[in-house]
Amino acid sequence: MKKQTIITTSIVAGAVVLAGVGVAVALANAPTGAPDAAPTAVATTPAEAPSTDEAVATPEPAAAPAYDTTTALLFLIEEEKLAHDVYVTLGDLWGSNIFTNIVESETTHQELVAPLLADRGIADPRSTEVGVFTDPDLQALYDDLIARGSTSLDEAIQVGILIEEKDIADLSVAIAAEDEADVVSVLERLLAGSENHLDAFQRRA
Repeated sequence: MKKQTIITTSIVAGAVVLAGVGVAVALANAPTGAPDAAPTAVATTPAEAPSTDEAVATPEPAAAPAYDTTTALLFLIEEEKLAHDVYVTLGDLWGSNIFTNIVESETTHQELVAPLLADRGIADPRSTEVGVFTDPDLQALYDDLIARGSTSLDEAIQVGILIEEKDIADLSVAIAAEDEADVVSVLERLLAGSENHLDAFQRRA
């Protein structure tokens, strides 16, 4: 037999939440002079456990955004600018030739991507100001990398490694998804350059 919990209460306005059993009992205002209400019996039943036979719905993972050449080019040209601007700033700060030697190459990388934008009528997103980016994620990354690279030359070298590893990963994804031959050709040149830069930073680490 199921156990019943007996709860005795005076008639009051509103709802009384019965602690421990999670049952709300609605009580109406008693008329003037009305006798006390009889004790109210409330039966509690344990919550039913889900049937083991019932299928549990699993949310589908969000689909990755489809690759788009325009979006990729806009991102990649600013990513090359990020490398350039970080190396300019850290090169000025630490006076290390590893940064100044690679800066010119990063300028060349941007010049390779820019005609791809122009040929497709895509507006160039780059700012002429060092450290300023249209893409908010790249802006946040630039700020974080400069903060880290400003603590020591060793950390600045690690920043260079991180940038080139990220460039290689992003370019590899783009090359695998891209089907326009002129874009693939440029991206492969950028990838080779980033691999050379990564080797240079790793030798200094």
